[in-house]
Amino acid sequence: MLMRKERMRQEIWFQKYQIIKLLGRGSTAKVYLAEHILLKSYRAIKCISKKHPLYEFHCKEAILLKNLKHPCIPIIYDIEEDDNCAYIIEQYIEGQTLKDYIQEKGPIDENIIIHFAIQLCDLITYLHSIERPIIYMDFKPENIIIADATIKLIDFGSAIYQDELSEQLGFCATKGYAAPELYQGKNLDERCNIYGIGMLLYYMVTGIYITKTCDQIKNIDLSGCCSKQLKHIINRCLKFNPSLRYSSVKQLSKHLSALIRKNRNYMKINQSLKIAVAGAQERIGVSHLSFRICSHFIHRRQKCAYEEKNNSGCVSRIKSRYIGLFPKDGIYECNGIPMLPKGCNKMKQDTEYPICVQDYGLLTKENFKEFLKANVKILVIGAKDWELASAEQALEITKEHKDILYFFNYLNGKQFQQVIKSMEQRNCYRIPYEPDPFAKPKQKSEIELLNELVRMLKV
Repeated sequence: MLMRKERMRQEIWFQKYQIIKLLGRGSTAKVYLAEHILLKSYRAIKCISKKHPLYEFHCKEAILLKNLKHPCIPIIYDIEEDDNCAYIIEQYIEGQTLKDYIQEKGPIDENIIIHFAIQLCDLITYLHSIERPIIYMDFKPENIIIADATIKLIDFGSAIYQDELSEQLGFCATKGYAAPELYQGKNLDERCNIYGIGMLLYYMVTGIYITKTCDQIKNIDLSGCCSKQLKHIINRCLKFNPSLRYSSVKQLSKHLSALIRKNRNYMKINQSLKIAVAGAQERIGVSHLSFRICSHFIHRRQKCAYEEKNNSGCVSRIKSRYIGLFPKDGIYECNGIPMLPKGCNKMKQDTEYPICVQDYGLLTKENFKEFLKANVKILVIGAKDWELASAEQALEITKEHKDILYFFNYLNGKQFQQVIKSMEQRNCYRIPYEPDPFAKPKQKSEIELLNELVRMLKV
């Protein structure tokens, strides 16, 4: 295998491309990574056998792409051929498919989702506005490449000139992502693209990948974790009757842009919200609860960071357990949660994370003043016989402050009811048991508790 790679590195194609390696192969073509010898820049070379039954089809795709110029479309530099094959030399895109991107990152910020969708709208508007308008038929997560926050639409083998639709030419589309009218022989227009964008939005919001065996998709109102406004947009895009969708891609883009502006204004109003968590004693579950709260906000697609405000070295111990976990501006991301170790000044410099969960560890007279500066203040407290002395000391520190929330750990419902009788009129809550601090909240009692925190922050 090593010899094969070395041999490939020595191959020069068309006197200007040095072949580096095989990137992949499909049913119709092989794709190679090459370097332009003079320009010292990478190219992807698609090699298509002239004996393949779809040879003419793919050559037509290359010619179509060569005449298109848009930042969301890979650049076709040249087309070469010999006796056996045709070679399409195009831009090499170092990125990952939308399918892999979502599966790797899980839930992503709603503004990022809208940003991707607006790029798609701009691209489709371009395809519809050129001299010979083009209808793209095969929207699916595998045909979108994410590279440096920019999307690239690939595989134009399913694209067709609008003036050829009446000729009943064959085209490819993926079941589940293609508009219903594609299978019904009806007149097609850009509203089938609106359906395709809607399906990509659905995938980005829910993470549900549609397969050929899926009879129906779950309603976005029940599956998606995003704003009601975005759900309304997705529902309208996915109407079975095209006349009930947006009338144009421009109109869809306008609604998406209005939503992202609203989200930006919201973030300006609600920036740097802090949830402080401290314990009446050590090892009472402060870090565990802090991670649970972070996970809840992140699964709601709201940017949230964990900030270590104690000397436990928790973040340092976590990162030591993971190979290849490197900081960015001093921040480590683990299990989807950005973690700021003690002494990291990132939160003071900007508001990239508008919600911050601060882990104070043990509550003391020394850190109490800073603890009080948070928007929401939580004291984790125990009620076992051996925990009462520590609980009483903490209650003495906090007795003058009515806005502190008291979270009781390791109590069942009956024990909790007994405890709150002695807590006078303090705000008391029971922490539901969940052994995995990074898991998506599932218990009804925990979701209700965490949603109560959301309401307190008014987010």
